[in-house]
Amino acid sequence: MAVAAYRRHRGWRDTLRTMWLPVAFLLPAAVIMLAFMYVPMVNTILISLQSWNGLTAPTWVGLGNYQDLVRDALFLNALGHTVLFVLVTVAFQTIIPLLVAVLLFSGIRGKAIRGSVVFRTIYFMPVVISLAISGLLWSIIYDPSNGVLNLVLGDLGLRGLAKPWLADTSTVLPSIMVVSIWQSLGFYLVIFFAGLQGIPQEMQEAAAIDGANAWQRFTRVTMPLLAPVITVVVVLNTINGIKAFDQIWVMTAGGPTHASDTLGTYLYYTAFGAYGSANPELGYASAIGVVILLLSVLISIGQMRLGRAEAYEY
Repeated sequence: MAVAAYRRHRGWRDTLRTMWLPVAFLLPAAVIMLAFMYVPMVNTILISLQSWNGLTAPTWVGLGNYQDLVRDALFLNALGHTVLFVLVTVAFQTIIPLLVAVLLFSGIRGKAIRGSVVFRTIYFMPVVISLAISGLLWSIIYDPSNGVLNLVLGDLGLRGLAKPWLADTSTVLPSIMVVSIWQSLGFYLVIFFAGLQGIPQEMQEAAAIDGANAWQRFTRVTMPLLAPVITVVVVLNTINGIKAFDQIWVMTAGGPTHASDTLGTYLYYTAFGAYGSANPELGYASAIGVVILLLSVLISIGQMRLGRAEAYEY
């Protein structure tokens, strides 16, 4: 009995001796995450259950803010724009980087494209520009009077296609989507390129020996092996699309007439001075933030499970 107790004590002591170093390294990061992520998250959820302008004492309203969201036409408008923004950007920000990465990777193996590092650097350069700065740059490009886009269209004899891109309700959201796709191309290209480097070359060669053409090798070999990478890219794109704010705010501030409002811009307006009012509504804005969080988490979980199921099928 005493021997067994001694062995158990020694086992716990050995475990503690081996675990203290990893715990010591993880503890600072855990404290930072707790202080700056989880505590504010819980606080936001609590504030979303109150009516509070940030100045006077809050009033408990329970789920009242969420009930008001369902009846809020501006919120539903922003939600619709967010869904459209996510669908379009996820599609293009996944397909285009994948195709460009495959092209560059094929060039490396076949020597058809020289200096792939230069090309990857060029594609990646927009990523290092802050979202706010890129929004300002593209606002200048889209300027209806002196913008480069309309000037080029005029020089090409296509003046009829020139538009006030950010002032037209029919073109403002697609114009912002173009900026998002342009800026994110390099980031997702690098992810796909790394995934392509992890595919054994022998599998491509075996498929070629069996008579598979380039398209068949891409769809039957490359795509199935890239399924986990594609899932990661889709999830990242979805989360970034749901919380899109910087570029939209800098370029249009949700205008004109709410035509480019998303959940992020509507949250900002509501938190720091609601539409038609100078009074902030922090409780209502927190409810919008919780909706953004829930959408991001639930959709991401669904996408990861779907991606895992498709990977098993392959």
